[in-house]
Amino acid sequence: MNSPTSAVAGKKVVILDFDPGKHFDVPDVERSILGEDVNLAVIRTNSRGQVTAQLIDADVIIVWSRFELDAGLLTQLQGCLGIVCASVGYDHVDLEVAASQQIPICNIPDYGTEEVADHTMALLLAVVRNLTILDRAVRAGTWDWKVGGPSRRLRGQRLGIVGFGRIGTAFARRAAVFGLDVAFFDPFVASGVDKSHGVRRHETLAALLDDSDIVSLHAQLNAFNTNIMDRSAFARLRRGALFLNTARGDLVDTQALVDALSSGQLGGAGLDVFAGEPEVPEALLRAQHVVLTPHSAWSSTQSFAENRQKSARAAMRLLRGQPLRDVVNGVGVSTNGRKH
Repeated sequence: MNSPTSAVAGKKVVILDFDPGKHFDVPDVERSILGEDVNLAVIRTNSRGQVTAQLIDADVIIVWSRFELDAGLLTQLQGCLGIVCASVGYDHVDLEVAASQQIPICNIPDYGTEEVADHTMALLLAVVRNLTILDRAVRAGTWDWKVGGPSRRLRGQRLGIVGFGRIGTAFARRAAVFGLDVAFFDPFVASGVDKSHGVRRHETLAALLDDSDIVSLHAQLNAFNTNIMDRSAFARLRRGALFLNTARGDLVDTQALVDALSSGQLGGAGLDVFAGEPEVPEALLRAQHVVLTPHSAWSSTQSFAENRQKSARAAMRLLRGQPLRDVVNGVGVSTNGRKH
């Protein structure tokens, strides 16, 4: 009888990461899960041209960060069993081309759920309580509670959540504890989710925006919702509303956001993601009632370890031809290891 690892002996798994900015020094976590029989390689670069030749014969690719895997690269892969995005998002991979090549794309949708929900709540509290302004004032020698400007009581405020998946629902639970009146818009969740979570549901984004004092984005980015928060969307909000984004920067028209803040249509914002990051518009850097963080909402010691473990386990399922989880492009693997 074959040992559990014999079926994967000699198979090649490539971990693709950016350099600089590597996520870990050595793939010890991945090695402990994949075993010694797997040929495990780590490629760190910021140029796609430097990695194509090394990826062509990979059986499985684990992609960190947002390294773009486009048609030009995907069509050159020879016998690739699958690609694992070590992330919630997967818009950096051409899903249609991968599907045409019968390459399943898996993501890790739940590794940082708690952290992103906590971070969103922290951004909201920091904005509504003027924490960064007050912190800077105290450090500069000013002891005056009025320097932060007006603040507002959270209890009773109407929170509109765009995208009611894992993170959106986790944030809703936290917000409810603070007494916020929570509603959501998400056309893709089943009927009755609003009842099971004790929140209100809006059938359109416009209705949600009309009803909200605070809006928080938790939607995936796709071809249909780029710049979903545009000039007209911000105009629908009540004047002085607050805006939060810990999802994707490209969900937002940045100039429309800047203009809404400048005009006072928005009273403040908490932002962890940006279109074109790591570049951040100067107007946002100068804005008083805006709290900025560097796409760090997902991060904690525990979430990072969980992501590495789950990515490696997903790679092992691909190598063994086992049923897959969290496939995002509709390509599966049957129990006999044959793609379908």
